[in-house]
Amino acid sequence: MAISSDEYNNKTRDLNTDVFIAGGGPIGATYAKLLVEAGYDVVMAELGAADSFREFTRDDGRTDYIPGFHKKNTVEYQKASLDIDRFVHVIQGALSLVSVPVQELTIDTLNPSSWGAQGAQKPTHWTCATPRFNKDIELPVLVDNKAENSKEWDRLYYIAEKLIGTTTTAFDESIRHTLILRTLQDAFSQQNRTFESLPLACHRMPNADYVNWHATDTILEHIYMDPEKRKRFTLLTNHRCTSVEVVDKNASNKTIGAASLKNFLANRDGQFPYSFVQAKIFIIAAGAVATPQILFKSGFVDYTNSNKSLIKNLGKYITEQPMTFCQVILKSELMDLIPRNPFKLDWWQEMVRNHKERHPEDPLRFPFRDPEPQVTSKVSQRHPWHAQIHRDAFSYGNVAATIDSRTIVDLRFFGFAEPRVDNTITFESGYEDDFGMPQPTFHFQLSDDDRKRAHRMMLDMCEVADKLGGFLPGSEPQFMAPGLALHLGGTTRAGLDPETHVADTNCKVYGFSNLYVGGNGVIPTGFASNPTLTSMCYAIRSAEAIVAQLGGQKKVVRQ
Repeated sequence: MAISSDEYNNKTRDLNTDVFIAGGGPIGATYAKLLVEAGYDVVMAELGAADSFREFTRDDGRTDYIPGFHKKNTVEYQKASLDIDRFVHVIQGALSLVSVPVQELTIDTLNPSSWGAQGAQKPTHWTCATPRFNKDIELPVLVDNKAENSKEWDRLYYIAEKLIGTTTTAFDESIRHTLILRTLQDAFSQQNRTFESLPLACHRMPNADYVNWHATDTILEHIYMDPEKRKRFTLLTNHRCTSVEVVDKNASNKTIGAASLKNFLANRDGQFPYSFVQAKIFIIAAGAVATPQILFKSGFVDYTNSNKSLIKNLGKYITEQPMTFCQVILKSELMDLIPRNPFKLDWWQEMVRNHKERHPEDPLRFPFRDPEPQVTSKVSQRHPWHAQIHRDAFSYGNVAATIDSRTIVDLRFFGFAEPRVDNTITFESGYEDDFGMPQPTFHFQLSDDDRKRAHRMMLDMCEVADKLGGFLPGSEPQFMAPGLALHLGGTTRAGLDPETHVADTNCKVYGFSNLYVGGNGVIPTGFASNPTLTSMCYAIRSAEAIVAQLGGQKKVVRQ
């Protein structure tokens, strides 16, 4: 509902800026960084609190802070390498139920190839995994020419990897990582299958025990460390963008005039509960669910008469990732190799020797703080799913304290679902979520091909697991509940055809002159790989288009 003129005049702050961004994650931060560096004023509204900061020293010697620090960098979790599952509770605390099922008639974790595995609504972590999409299976079309499209994606991926700090070397001197990687490479060499280090947004600290995981702060540091740029950036935390307002709904090319915000930490006496932000450009990058939710709340969709909808394809063709999971205890024969330094690596020998001297009673003979494995098998024609073989904290898969975590390996395999018009997310006008927004409802089923592919993925995961060890009781191979990967896509899909997409390939919403969308929701293809890097690519391309729209003389600064 739009805010009345009286509320606007009497109870709101009037913010006027060049660009307004709803959403303060890596995608919103990418927009902010590039547009601020291009010389524009930016206001960003973020629902979350600025409760995680990275400290730095300014040129004047004073201590300052950059918001958006990855919570896994906190010392207590870095030191807890023997009990990595302590971070699970942080993840669980950050998740919330986005939709309530109308009825429960299915078994969520049933093999998708089985009868009755129809999919269901479920509660819906930036793990810093940043793989590129497979060019033949996952990669969307930005340019209607295959060679030029590939060239454009290579350019965008290069910029995005620099922005977020992608690396494949942070775990090179990990005994477990090297052992698992070499074991799988040898085991599948005859099948011409590639296993490699998982691309991650992180860097290893001078003290090799610690890894700095990259997040929003990595992108925003270029703003916060420069006093002139920082003057052009305003961050409103604990603020939810509830809707955007059209200046003239009868215009053929609609223009957004303002965004309505709700401040969740407003004065309890009712002072300043809302705000208007006026801008030249509006970017909604609040997540794959919240972005279409805001557009629905803005009155842009009419489910009873599609001809009255200003955005006809909102929430259609949604995709998600079928997911399999298991945990194995490494084979004795592999653990027995560790003191022998099978690959003749100097750093390996030194780590084993130092650990033996300090802890002669430890039967495993390698450091308690040995970095975890981070191995992947990327999407391919023969294996059209994304594999992660690692040991990481998720909202599930925690290990009992009586088991030495150094012996445990997690296998998470992610499949993809074909985009289909009948797979949708809709919103309920009469029901609200915890933040007073229209409640989402998911209508989603896997296609026959999706089911068969998911079944093959499960068999493949079991074969890979067999090369490493035996299943941990309670974590045998299983399909995870729909939505658990948190990689929903397609809700605001971007593409060349306005008849089947929400926005163009610059992420400008069709039928609007100054409204852009960002995030995983813009990806129009089915994808198995982690989507954040690809979503950043869209934001980079979109920011370049916005610069051109606002004047063209200012160029996006590339790192």
